[in-house]
Amino acid sequence: MHFLRSATEKVSVALISAMVVVTLSATDDALAKGRKPKPEQRSIRLNLPQAVGIALKSNLSIVDARIAVKESEYQRGEAYSDMFPSLSLEYSATGYRYKQQSNVSNLAAAQDSRRDSSQYPYADYPFRIDPYKNFTLSATLSQPIFSGGKLLANYKYAKLGVDHSKIQLEIDKQDLILNVCKAYYSLLKQELIVDVANQSITALKSLRNQTRKFFEAGTVTKADVLSTEGDLASAIIDRTDALTEVGRYKAQLNLLLGFPQETAIEIERDLKIVPLPLAPPVIYRIAAANRLEIRRANISVGQAMELVKTARADLMPTISLQVQGSRSNDDWNVLDREGTNDWSMTGLLSWDFDMFRTKDTVREKMASQDRAVVQETQRVREIMEEVKEAYLDLKRAESNIRGYRKAVEYRKESFRINEVQYRELTATYTEVLDAQRYLAQAQGNYYSALVNYKLYRATLERRMGILK
Repeated sequence: MHFLRSATEKVSVALISAMVVVTLSATDDALAKGRKPKPEQRSIRLNLPQAVGIALKSNLSIVDARIAVKESEYQRGEAYSDMFPSLSLEYSATGYRYKQQSNVSNLAAAQDSRRDSSQYPYADYPFRIDPYKNFTLSATLSQPIFSGGKLLANYKYAKLGVDHSKIQLEIDKQDLILNVCKAYYSLLKQELIVDVANQSITALKSLRNQTRKFFEAGTVTKADVLSTEGDLASAIIDRTDALTEVGRYKAQLNLLLGFPQETAIEIERDLKIVPLPLAPPVIYRIAAANRLEIRRANISVGQAMELVKTARADLMPTISLQVQGSRSNDDWNVLDREGTNDWSMTGLLSWDFDMFRTKDTVREKMASQDRAVVQETQRVREIMEEVKEAYLDLKRAESNIRGYRKAVEYRKESFRINEVQYRELTATYTEVLDAQRYLAQAQGNYYSALVNYKLYRATLERRMGILK
Protein backbone atom coordinates (compact mmCIF):
# COMPACT_ATOMS: atom_id res chain seq x y z
CA MET A 1 0.00 0.00 0.00
CA HIS A 2 2.82 2.41 0.81
CA PHE A 3 4.44 1.63 -2.53
CA LEU A 4 1.19 2.26 -4.39
CA ARG A 5 0.58 5.54 -2.52
CA SER A 6 4.12 6.73 -3.31
CA ALA A 7 3.74 5.85 -6.97
CA THR A 8 0.42 7.68 -7.14
CA GLU A 9 1.93 10.77 -5.54
CA LYS A 10 4.81 10.72 -8.05
CA VAL A 11 2.40 10.46 -10.97
CA SER A 12 0.30 13.35 -9.59
CA VAL A 13 3.36 15.54 -9.16
CA ALA A 14 4.47 14.75 -12.70
CA LEU A 15 1.05 15.60 -14.11
CA ILE A 16 0.88 18.89 -12.21
CA SER A 17 4.39 19.81 -13.39
CA ALA A 18 3.44 19.09 -16.98
CA MET A 19 0.32 21.22 -16.71
CA VAL A 20 2.32 24.13 -15.28
CA VAL A 21 4.88 23.86 -18.10
CA VAL A 22 2.14 23.84 -20.74
CA THR A 23 0.40 26.84 -19.19
CA LEU A 24 3.61 28.86 -18.95
CA SER A 25 4.49 27.99 -22.55
CA ALA A 26 1.06 29.13 -23.78
CA THR A 27 1.42 32.37 -21.85
CA ASP A 28 4.87 33.04 -23.25
CA ASP A 29 3.64 32.37 -26.81
CA ALA A 30 0.73 34.75 -26.38
CA LEU A 31 2.96 37.50 -25.02
CA ALA A 32 5.45 36.97 -27.83
CA LYS A 33 2.66 37.49 -30.38
CA GLY A 34 1.54 40.69 -28.70
CA ARG A 35 -1.66 39.25 -27.23
CA LYS A 36 -2.73 39.05 -23.66
CA PRO A 37 -3.30 35.54 -22.38
CA LYS A 38 -6.95 34.64 -22.01
CA PRO A 39 -7.82 35.02 -18.36
CA GLU A 40 -9.25 31.98 -16.67
CA GLN A 41 -12.55 32.22 -14.87
CA ARG A 42 -11.81 33.06 -11.28
CA SER A 43 -14.11 32.00 -8.53
CA ILE A 44 -15.60 34.48 -6.09
CA ARG A 45 -14.95 33.57 -2.50
CA LEU A 46 -17.59 34.79 -0.07
CA ASN A 47 -18.50 34.50 3.54
CA LEU A 48 -22.07 34.81 4.74
CA PRO A 49 -22.02 38.55 5.66
CA GLN A 50 -20.55 39.39 2.27
CA ALA A 51 -23.20 37.33 0.50
CA VAL A 52 -25.97 39.05 2.47
CA GLY A 53 -24.57 42.49 1.67
CA ILE A 54 -24.38 41.75 -2.06
CA ALA A 55 -27.91 40.35 -2.09
CA LEU A 56 -29.37 43.42 -0.37
CA LYS A 57 -27.80 45.64 -3.02
CA SER A 58 -28.40 43.56 -6.15
CA ASN A 59 -31.51 41.45 -5.64
CA LEU A 60 -34.37 42.62 -7.84
CA SER A 61 -37.05 41.88 -5.25
CA ILE A 62 -35.55 44.55 -3.00
CA VAL A 63 -35.37 46.96 -5.94
CA ASP A 64 -39.05 46.29 -6.61
CA ALA A 65 -39.89 46.91 -2.93
CA ARG A 66 -38.04 50.25 -3.00
CA ILE A 67 -40.00 51.28 -6.10
CA ALA A 68 -43.21 50.31 -4.27
CA VAL A 69 -42.24 52.73 -1.47
CA LYS A 70 -41.85 55.54 -4.01
CA GLU A 71 -45.18 54.61 -5.56
CA SER A 72 -46.96 54.87 -2.21
CA GLU A 73 -45.29 58.22 -1.53
CA TYR A 74 -46.65 59.54 -4.82
CA GLN A 75 -50.11 58.29 -3.86
CA ARG A 76 -49.84 60.17 -0.58
CA GLY A 77 -48.95 63.33 -2.53
CA GLU A 78 -52.00 62.82 -4.74
CA ALA A 79 -54.29 62.54 -1.71
CA TYR A 80 -52.70 65.61 -0.13
CA SER A 81 -53.17 67.72 -3.26
CA ASP A 82 -56.91 66.94 -3.32
CA MET A 83 -57.39 69.23 -0.30
CA PHE A 84 -56.08 72.31 -2.14
CA PRO A 85 -57.64 74.41 -4.92
CA SER A 86 -57.56 73.13 -8.46
CA LEU A 87 -57.29 75.38 -11.50
CA SER A 88 -58.57 74.46 -14.95
CA LEU A 89 -58.06 76.44 -18.17
CA GLU A 90 -60.30 76.17 -21.22
CA TYR A 91 -59.97 77.78 -24.64
CA SER A 92 -62.89 77.48 -27.06
CA ALA A 93 -63.43 78.66 -30.66
CA THR A 94 -66.91 78.72 -32.19
CA GLY A 95 -68.06 79.57 -35.71
CA TYR A 96 -71.76 80.46 -36.23
CA ARG A 97 -73.73 79.91 -39.45
CA TYR A 98 -76.81 82.13 -40.00
CA LYS A 99 -79.40 80.41 -42.20
CA GLN A 100 -81.94 83.30 -42.47
CA GLN A 101 -81.29 85.45 -45.51
CA SER A 102 -82.47 88.63 -43.79
CA ASN A 103 -79.89 88.25 -41.03
CA VAL A 104 -77.15 87.50 -43.53
CA SER A 105 -77.91 90.66 -45.56
CA ASN A 106 -78.16 92.86 -42.52
CA LEU A 107 -74.87 91.62 -41.15
CA ALA A 108 -73.22 91.89 -44.56
CA ALA A 109 -74.14 95.57 -44.72
CA ALA A 110 -72.50 96.12 -41.39
CA GLN A 111 -69.48 94.00 -42.17
CA ASP A 112 -67.55 96.81 -43.94
CA SER A 113 -68.01 99.32 -41.15
CA ARG A 114 -64.97 98.19 -39.14
CA ARG A 115 -62.91 101.17 -38.11
CA ASP A 116 -59.49 101.65 -39.62
CA SER A 117 -56.97 101.40 -36.80
CA SER A 118 -54.50 103.54 -38.77
CA GLN A 119 -56.92 106.49 -38.78
CA TYR A 120 -58.09 105.97 -35.23
CA PRO A 121 -55.13 104.72 -33.19
CA TYR A 122 -56.90 105.54 -29.95
CA ALA A 123 -60.42 104.48 -30.88
CA ASP A 124 -63.11 104.56 -28.22
CA TYR A 125 -65.07 101.52 -27.09
CA PRO A 126 -67.25 99.75 -27.90
CA PHE A 127 -65.89 98.05 -31.01
CA ARG A 128 -68.25 96.04 -33.15
CA ILE A 129 -67.83 92.30 -32.50
CA ASP A 130 -67.97 89.86 -35.40
CA PRO A 131 -71.12 87.80 -34.76
CA TYR A 132 -69.89 84.88 -36.88
CA LYS A 133 -66.92 84.00 -34.61
CA ASN A 134 -66.45 83.65 -30.89
CA PHE A 135 -63.19 82.82 -29.05
CA THR A 136 -63.25 82.38 -25.27
CA LEU A 137 -60.53 81.76 -22.67
CA SER A 138 -61.88 80.78 -19.25
CA ALA A 139 -60.22 79.88 -15.96
CA THR A 140 -62.05 78.01 -13.16
CA LEU A 141 -60.73 77.78 -9.60
CA SER A 142 -62.36 75.06 -7.44
CA GLN A 143 -61.88 74.71 -3.70
CA PRO A 144 -63.49 71.91 -1.64
CA ILE A 145 -64.99 73.31 1.57
CA PHE A 146 -66.64 70.31 3.21
CA SER A 147 -66.55 66.64 2.18
CA GLY A 148 -67.64 64.88 5.34
CA GLY A 149 -64.03 64.05 6.19
CA LYS A 150 -63.47 62.03 3.01
CA LEU A 151 -60.43 63.96 1.80
CA LEU A 152 -58.71 63.74 5.19
CA ALA A 153 -59.50 60.03 5.47
CA ASN A 154 -58.07 59.41 2.00
CA TYR A 155 -54.90 61.25 2.98
CA LYS A 156 -54.51 59.24 6.19
CA TYR A 157 -55.09 56.03 4.24
CA ALA A 158 -52.38 56.98 1.75
CA LYS A 159 -50.02 57.97 4.57
CA LEU A 160 -50.53 54.59 6.23
CA GLY A 161 -49.85 53.05 2.82
CA VAL A 162 -46.40 54.65 2.85
CA ASP A 163 -45.68 53.13 6.27
CA HIS A 164 -47.02 49.80 5.06
CA SER A 165 -44.73 49.75 2.01
CA LYS A 166 -41.70 50.75 4.09
CA ILE A 167 -42.36 47.95 6.55
CA GLN A 168 -42.88 45.56 3.64
CA LEU A 169 -39.47 46.60 2.33
CA GLU A 170 -37.86 45.66 5.64
CA ILE A 171 -39.78 42.37 5.71
CA ASP A 172 -38.57 41.57 2.20
CA LYS A 173 -35.01 42.30 3.32
CA GLN A 174 -35.29 39.88 6.24
CA ASP A 175 -36.84 37.22 4.01
CA LEU A 176 -34.02 37.71 1.52
CA ILE A 177 -31.40 37.38 4.25
CA LEU A 178 -33.01 34.14 5.40
CA ASN A 179 -33.11 32.82 1.84
CA VAL A 180 -29.43 33.65 1.40
CA CYS A 181 -28.67 31.85 4.67
CA LYS A 182 -30.65 28.80 3.52
CA ALA A 183 -28.88 28.66 0.15
CA TYR A 184 -25.48 29.31 1.76
CA TYR A 185 -25.83 26.67 4.46
CA SER A 186 -27.43 24.16 2.10
CA LEU A 187 -24.48 24.61 -0.24
CA LEU A 188 -22.09 24.17 2.67
CA LYS A 189 -23.89 20.98 3.73
CA GLN A 190 -23.68 19.48 0.26
CA GLU A 191 -20.00 20.34 -0.07
CA LEU A 192 -19.34 18.55 3.22
CA ILE A 193 -21.33 15.56 1.96
CA VAL A 194 -19.15 15.56 -1.16
CA ASP A 195 -16.08 15.46 1.08
CA VAL A 196 -17.53 12.51 2.99
CA ALA A 197 -18.28 10.78 -0.31
CA ASN A 198 -14.72 11.34 -1.47
CA GLN A 199 -13.42 9.84 1.75
CA SER A 200 -15.71 6.85 1.29
CA ILE A 201 -14.54 6.39 -2.30
CA THR A 202 -10.92 6.53 -1.20
CA ALA A 203 -11.55 3.95 1.52
CA LEU A 204 -13.53 1.70 -0.82
CA LYS A 205 -10.81 1.87 -3.46
CA SER A 206 -8.26 0.78 -0.88
CA LEU A 207 -10.56 -2.04 0.21
CA ARG A 208 -11.12 -3.07 -3.40
CA ASN A 209 -7.40 -3.21 -4.08
CA GLN A 210 -6.85 -5.24 -0.95
CA THR A 211 -9.65 -7.60 -1.93
CA ARG A 212 -8.11 -8.06 -5.37
CA LYS A 213 -4.82 -9.02 -3.80
CA PHE A 214 -6.59 -11.53 -1.58
CA PHE A 215 -8.42 -12.89 -4.61
CA GLU A 216 -5.18 -13.28 -6.50
CA ALA A 217 -3.79 -15.07 -3.47
CA GLY A 218 -6.85 -17.29 -3.40
CA THR A 219 -8.07 -16.27 0.06
CA VAL A 220 -11.35 -14.67 -1.12
CA THR A 221 -13.79 -15.41 -3.89
CA LYS A 222 -14.68 -13.48 -7.01
CA ALA A 223 -17.99 -12.52 -5.39
CA ASP A 224 -16.12 -10.59 -2.72
CA VAL A 225 -14.30 -8.57 -5.38
CA LEU A 226 -17.54 -7.86 -7.24
CA SER A 227 -19.23 -6.80 -4.01
CA THR A 228 -16.53 -4.23 -3.26
CA GLU A 229 -16.75 -2.99 -6.84
CA GLY A 230 -20.50 -2.57 -6.47
CA ASP A 231 -20.16 -0.61 -3.22
CA LEU A 232 -17.54 1.61 -4.86
CA ALA A 233 -19.88 2.31 -7.79
CA SER A 234 -22.67 3.17 -5.38
CA ALA A 235 -20.38 5.59 -3.53
CA ILE A 236 -19.48 7.27 -6.84
CA ILE A 237 -23.19 7.65 -7.63
CA ASP A 238 -23.77 9.23 -4.21
CA ARG A 239 -20.97 11.69 -4.86
CA THR A 240 -22.48 12.55 -8.26
CA ASP A 241 -25.84 13.24 -6.60
CA ALA A 242 -24.16 15.43 -4.00
CA LEU A 243 -22.29 17.34 -6.71
CA THR A 244 -25.59 17.91 -8.51
CA GLU A 245 -27.04 19.38 -5.32
CA VAL A 246 -23.96 21.60 -5.00
CA GLY A 247 -24.62 22.95 -8.48
CA ARG A 248 -28.29 23.50 -7.69
CA TYR A 249 -27.61 25.51 -4.53
CA LYS A 250 -24.92 27.51 -6.28
CA ALA A 251 -27.51 28.41 -8.90
CA GLN A 252 -29.89 29.54 -6.13
CA LEU A 253 -27.15 31.59 -4.53
CA ASN A 254 -26.24 33.21 -7.86
CA LEU A 255 -29.89 34.14 -8.36
CA LEU A 256 -30.16 35.68 -4.90
CA LEU A 257 -26.90 37.59 -5.33
CA GLY A 258 -27.77 38.81 -8.81
CA PHE A 259 -24.80 37.03 -10.41
CA PRO A 260 -24.82 35.32 -13.82
CA GLN A 261 -25.56 31.64 -13.50
CA GLU A 262 -22.11 30.52 -14.61
CA THR A 263 -20.37 32.56 -11.91
CA ALA A 264 -18.04 30.35 -9.89
CA ILE A 265 -18.68 30.76 -6.17
CA GLU A 266 -16.69 29.47 -3.24
CA ILE A 267 -17.96 29.84 0.29
CA GLU A 268 -16.07 29.87 3.55
CA ARG A 269 -16.63 26.81 5.68
CA ASP A 270 -17.33 28.29 9.05
CA LEU A 271 -18.66 25.51 11.30
CA LYS A 272 -18.14 27.33 14.57
CA ILE A 273 -21.16 26.97 16.81
CA VAL A 274 -22.24 29.93 18.92
CA PRO A 275 -24.95 29.02 21.47
CA LEU A 276 -28.02 31.22 21.59
CA PRO A 277 -28.56 32.41 25.19
CA LEU A 278 -32.33 32.77 24.80
CA ALA A 279 -35.25 30.61 25.81
CA PRO A 280 -39.02 30.91 26.32
CA PRO A 281 -40.70 33.17 27.32
CA VAL A 282 -38.01 35.70 26.38
CA ILE A 283 -38.10 34.71 22.71
CA TYR A 284 -41.86 35.44 22.61
CA ARG A 285 -41.40 38.93 24.01
CA ILE A 286 -38.62 39.62 21.52
CA ALA A 287 -40.81 38.43 18.65
CA ALA A 288 -43.76 40.55 19.82
CA ALA A 289 -41.53 43.63 19.97
CA ASN A 290 -39.57 43.11 16.73
CA ARG A 291 -41.69 41.19 14.23
CA LEU A 292 -42.56 43.68 11.51
CA GLU A 293 -45.48 41.56 10.40
CA ILE A 294 -47.32 42.58 13.58
CA ARG A 295 -46.76 46.25 12.83
CA ARG A 296 -47.89 45.67 9.26
CA ALA A 297 -51.09 44.05 10.54
CA ASN A 298 -51.70 47.07 12.81
CA ILE A 299 -51.35 49.35 9.79
CA SER A 300 -53.83 47.22 7.87
CA VAL A 301 -56.33 47.72 10.70
CA GLY A 302 -55.72 51.48 10.55
CA GLN A 303 -56.27 51.52 6.80
CA ALA A 304 -59.52 49.60 7.24
CA MET A 305 -60.70 52.23 9.72
CA GLU A 306 -59.95 55.04 7.25
CA LEU A 307 -61.89 53.21 4.55
CA VAL A 308 -64.88 53.11 6.91
CA LYS A 309 -64.60 56.89 7.36
CA THR A 310 -64.41 57.34 3.59
CA ALA A 311 -67.56 55.29 3.09
CA ARG A 312 -69.41 57.21 5.82
CA ALA A 313 -68.45 60.49 4.19
CA ASP A 314 -70.58 59.55 1.20
CA LEU A 315 -73.63 59.87 3.46
CA MET A 316 -72.83 63.54 4.04
CA PRO A 317 -73.26 66.51 1.67
CA THR A 318 -70.29 68.08 -0.05
CA ILE A 319 -69.71 71.82 -0.34
CA SER A 320 -67.32 73.45 -2.77
CA LEU A 321 -66.60 76.93 -4.09
CA GLN A 322 -65.97 77.77 -7.74
CA VAL A 323 -64.66 81.05 -9.12
CA GLN A 324 -64.71 81.40 -12.91
CA GLY A 325 -63.35 84.19 -15.09
CA SER A 326 -63.54 84.39 -18.88
CA ARG A 327 -62.60 86.70 -21.76
CA SER A 328 -64.29 86.55 -25.19
CA ASN A 329 -63.43 88.03 -28.55
CA ASP A 330 -64.15 87.58 -32.25
CA ASP A 331 -60.43 86.98 -32.88
CA TRP A 332 -58.21 84.08 -31.82
CA ASN A 333 -56.28 86.51 -29.63
CA VAL A 334 -58.77 87.04 -26.84
CA LEU A 335 -56.40 89.41 -25.03
CA ASP A 336 -56.65 92.27 -27.52
CA ARG A 337 -58.67 95.41 -26.79
CA GLU A 338 -61.86 94.20 -28.47
CA GLY A 339 -62.31 91.37 -25.94
CA THR A 340 -64.84 91.41 -23.14
CA ASN A 341 -64.44 90.05 -19.60
CA ASP A 342 -66.81 88.13 -17.39
CA TRP A 343 -66.52 86.38 -14.04
CA SER A 344 -68.71 84.48 -11.61
CA MET A 345 -68.54 82.89 -8.15
CA THR A 346 -70.57 79.78 -7.37
CA GLY A 347 -71.16 77.90 -4.14
CA LEU A 348 -72.11 74.30 -4.80
CA LEU A 349 -73.80 72.00 -2.29
CA SER A 350 -74.22 68.41 -3.42
CA TRP A 351 -75.96 65.65 -1.49
CA ASP A 352 -76.64 62.21 -2.92
CA PHE A 353 -79.46 60.22 -1.31
CA ASP A 354 -78.51 56.71 -2.44
CA MET A 355 -79.07 55.57 1.12
CA PHE A 356 -79.36 51.81 0.70
CA ARG A 357 -76.25 51.24 -1.38
CA THR A 358 -74.15 53.70 0.59
CA LYS A 359 -75.17 52.19 3.93
CA ASP A 360 -74.33 48.73 2.66
CA THR A 361 -70.95 50.06 1.54
CA VAL A 362 -70.34 51.36 5.06
CA ARG A 363 -71.31 48.01 6.54
CA GLU A 364 -68.99 46.27 4.08
CA LYS A 365 -66.04 48.42 5.13
CA MET A 366 -66.85 47.82 8.81
CA ALA A 367 -66.86 44.08 8.17
CA SER A 368 -63.47 44.43 6.45
CA GLN A 369 -62.21 46.27 9.52
CA ASP A 370 -63.39 43.42 11.76
CA ARG A 371 -61.64 40.95 9.51
CA ALA A 372 -58.42 42.96 9.72
CA VAL A 373 -58.59 42.85 13.53
CA VAL A 374 -59.18 39.08 13.51
CA GLN A 375 -56.35 38.53 11.02
CA GLU A 376 -54.03 40.61 13.18
CA THR A 377 -54.78 38.46 16.24
CA GLN A 378 -54.39 35.28 14.21
CA ARG A 379 -51.08 36.49 12.79
CA VAL A 380 -49.71 37.14 16.27
CA ARG A 381 -50.61 33.61 17.34
CA GLU A 382 -49.04 32.15 14.21
CA ILE A 383 -45.84 34.10 14.86
CA MET A 384 -45.59 32.71 18.37
CA GLU A 385 -46.09 29.20 17.00
CA GLU A 386 -43.36 29.78 14.41
CA VAL A 387 -40.99 30.96 17.13
CA LYS A 388 -41.70 27.86 19.18
CA GLU A 389 -41.09 25.50 16.25
CA ALA A 390 -37.83 27.25 15.30
CA TYR A 391 -36.64 27.05 18.90
CA LEU A 392 -37.40 23.31 19.10
CA ASP A 393 -35.53 22.70 15.82
CA LEU A 394 -32.55 24.59 17.20
CA LYS A 395 -32.47 22.58 20.43
CA ARG A 396 -32.81 19.33 18.49
CA ALA A 397 -29.86 20.24 16.25
CA GLU A 398 -27.83 21.18 19.33
CA SER A 399 -28.52 17.78 20.87
CA ASN A 400 -27.78 15.97 17.59
CA ILE A 401 -24.38 17.61 17.36
CA ARG A 402 -23.29 16.02 20.62
CA GLY A 403 -24.71 12.63 19.70
CA TYR A 404 -23.30 12.49 16.18
CA ARG A 405 -19.90 13.67 17.38
CA LYS A 406 -19.67 10.66 19.66
CA ALA A 407 -21.00 8.42 16.89
CA VAL A 408 -18.25 9.58 14.52
CA GLU A 409 -15.59 8.79 17.12
CA TYR A 410 -17.00 5.29 17.67
CA ARG A 411 -17.42 4.58 13.95
CA LYS A 412 -13.88 5.72 13.15
CA GLU A 413 -12.44 3.36 15.71
CA SER A 414 -14.71 0.54 14.56
CA PHE A 415 -13.67 1.01 10.94
CA ARG A 416 -9.99 1.13 11.87
CA ILE A 417 -10.25 -2.12 13.84
CA ASN A 418 -12.20 -3.91 11.12
CA GLU A 419 -9.77 -2.76 8.45
CA VAL A 420 -6.78 -4.04 10.42
CA GLN A 421 -8.52 -7.35 11.12
CA TYR A 422 -9.44 -7.72 7.45
CA ARG A 423 -5.81 -7.30 6.44
CA GLU A 424 -4.96 -9.96 9.02
CA LEU A 425 -7.76 -12.16 7.60
CA THR A 426 -9.58 -12.21 10.95
CA ALA A 427 -12.59 -10.20 9.66
CA THR A 428 -14.70 -10.46 6.53
CA TYR A 429 -15.00 -7.78 3.86
CA THR A 430 -18.68 -7.35 4.70
CA GLU A 431 -17.74 -6.25 8.21
CA VAL A 432 -15.35 -3.69 6.77
CA LEU A 433 -17.98 -2.45 4.30
CA ASP A 434 -20.55 -2.12 7.06
CA ALA A 435 -18.08 -0.26 9.25
CA GLN A 436 -17.18 2.08 6.41
CA ARG A 437 -20.84 2.68 5.54
CA TYR A 438 -21.73 3.46 9.14
CA LEU A 439 -18.75 5.81 9.40
CA ALA A 440 -19.78 7.73 6.28
CA GLN A 441 -23.35 7.94 7.54
CA ALA A 442 -22.21 9.20 10.94
CA GLN A 443 -19.94 11.80 9.37
CA GLY A 444 -22.71 13.00 7.07
CA ASN A 445 -25.13 13.23 9.98
CA TYR A 446 -22.61 15.14 12.07
CA TYR A 447 -21.91 17.71 9.37
CA SER A 448 -25.61 18.01 8.67
CA ALA A 449 -26.28 18.66 12.36
CA LEU A 450 -23.61 21.37 12.45
CA VAL A 451 -25.02 23.14 9.41
CA ASN A 452 -28.62 22.62 10.51
CA TYR A 453 -27.85 24.30 13.82
CA LYS A 454 -26.62 27.42 12.04
CA LEU A 455 -29.60 27.32 9.69
CA TYR A 456 -32.11 26.84 12.50
CA ARG A 457 -30.53 29.67 14.43
CA ALA A 458 -30.94 31.99 11.45
CA THR A 459 -34.53 30.81 11.13
CA LEU A 460 -35.21 31.48 14.82
CA GLU A 461 -33.71 34.94 14.56
CA ARG A 462 -35.93 35.61 11.54
CA ARG A 463 -38.97 34.41 13.46
CA MET A 464 -38.05 36.77 16.29
CA GLY A 465 -37.50 39.62 13.83
CA ILE A 466 -33.83 40.21 14.71
CA LEU A 467 -32.11 38.63 11.70
CA LYS A 468 -29.58 41.00 10.13
